Amino acid sequence: MAYRAAIAGCGLIGSGFSDTMTLPGIWSHADAYTRCGETTLVAVCDQDTGKAERCARRWNVAAHHTDFAAMLDDARPEIVSICTPDAAHYTQIRIALEHPAVRAVLAEKPLALKREEAQELITLAARHGVILAVNYTRRYAEGFWRMKEMLDAGNLGRVQAISGFYTKGTLHNGAHWFDLARWLLGPIEKTSGTNVLHEEGSDPTLDVAMVFASGARGYLHGLSAKEYALFEMDIACTEGRARIVDSGFRIEIQRLEDSPFGAGYRRLGEAEIISGELGGALYNAVDNLAQCLKNGTAPRCTGEDALAALDIALAARTSA
Repeated sequence: MAYRAAIAGCGLIGSGFSDTMTLPGIWSHADAYTRCGETTLVAVCDQDTGKAERCARRWNVAAHHTDFAAMLDDARPEIVSICTPDAAHYTQIRIALEHPAVRAVLAEKPLALKREEAQELITLAARHGVILAVNYTRRYAEGFWRMKEMLDAGNLGRVQAISGFYTKGTLHNGAHWFDLARWLLGPIEKTSGTNVLHEEGSDPTLDVAMVFASGARGYLHGLSAKEYALFEMDIACTEGRARIVDSGFRIEIQRLEDSPFGAGYRRLGEAEIISGELGGALYNAVDNLAQCLKNGTAPRCTGEDALAALDIALAARTSA
């Protein structure tokens, strides 16, 4: 029996990316639930009636709503995806966690905009026995798991330093970078933020300096999204280098080799290219959640993971 699933938010990540993306893959929650044999999409919801109707029609879903609580009461889904704007996450996740029909929640990032709200959601999920997963996408992409295995095995030596670029807010997209860095390289112990761009608003795109528990140093450069979007990570190790480029669609691995200069010099060799396999990440996230419900296991990215990334982003903002 397939798990009944519902989606709150019929924008790009909820549905629309499946129609705008020109690359092969599964790019929306609606597509992932539709294609996964473990789930059936039974309802969608959006404050915009037109969006809800179009989404329901696009994915052949019988029920569409503008009221989130009403959708939960009517459709009684076991799995709920929260794909609404960041400011709505806390309230809607809380409502879902407290609904008797809901057994699992897959939330877009960030989990919440305040630490106390994120902690409350984690506590509620534990109290009600609901699985709480957060879609930090690259944790669900198989290319990134191969990269992590390589780093964990020490195939590139000890990590010396890590750097990167990002756009669109320290909490909104910076937390993606922090979560990925924590997952790949371990805890971040010290954080310092600087508003180099002098952006206003509640979520400026900060430059962030970091020190990892391993002793490795990190620096994340914030860029203006007016020109283009960018998400990159460069990990310099003692025996090689790993670079995440093109938002993670491509991973480059370089290993040490003798330099043509001779005299004991060594250099980084030609890059081995690994696909990040981002096109399968959302499907994997949905399937992973279904397997968690079946087997009682934890998801690849938990509420606690999301809270740790949020803590780093909030510390950088406080510092700035």
